[in-house]
Amino acid sequence: MLPFIAIPQITSLIAAVTKVATTIGPMLVKNASLLLEVASKSLPQIVKTIETVSAVANIISPNETAEELGAKAMKADKKPEDFDEINAYIDYLREEVKVGKDELSDDTVDVMARHAIGVSLMVKGVSEKLDAELTFPFLKTVSDLSLDASVILEMIKAYSTKGLNMDDYGKYLGKTLSIEQLDEHSEVLVEVYQKANPTMTTEQVEDIVMGLELPKVNV
Repeated sequence: MLPFIAIPQITSLIAAVTKVATTIGPMLVKNASLLLEVASKSLPQIVKTIETVSAVANIISPNETAEELGAKAMKADKKPEDFDEINAYIDYLREEVKVGKDELSDDTVDVMARHAIGVSLMVKGVSEKLDAELTFPFLKTVSDLSLDASVILEMIKAYSTKGLNMDDYGKYLGKTLSIEQLDEHSEVLVEVYQKANPTMTTEQVEDIVMGLELPKVNV
């Protein structure tokens, strides 16, 4: 389990990621840094979510982890920019880059930096595989809700196909969109849950969608 990220530590984490820029390349530095700014204390759940989603989407094998992928990216001779596709880069890391446990620092900042880089890679891999841009705010929201991977994948595809902004999903849950937009999201989400749960009736799916809300925050 990853430790809680205190706000002051975010700066240290981003600095740790930036420090390896020449190794991992500008795309990963940018995305890992953005992830850390968005994720805060949700990073452990985001890691769990993207690992599961990536395995279901066949981006990684079930036994691969974000930390392992991040560690390999930090050690590799090649960067994502050296490949035409991000998933070709992930295959390269899997097949050609080996990292021993004795090579990994146990320092909290280093551990979390590896996770952030690995998560960024998986997010890009899923986006490429589905031909849809998976965003960090959306990933944070579905992670906080602990949604099933099959539902998340169907949501990514549906939101992209329908031209909906994934970042508006949180606004939908908070009921801060217009009535027209709320109805549009509801219709798409009914389709999503029906595809992810084909044995459910329309009524059951509609009940699930009507009950969706932002997770309660413990103060």
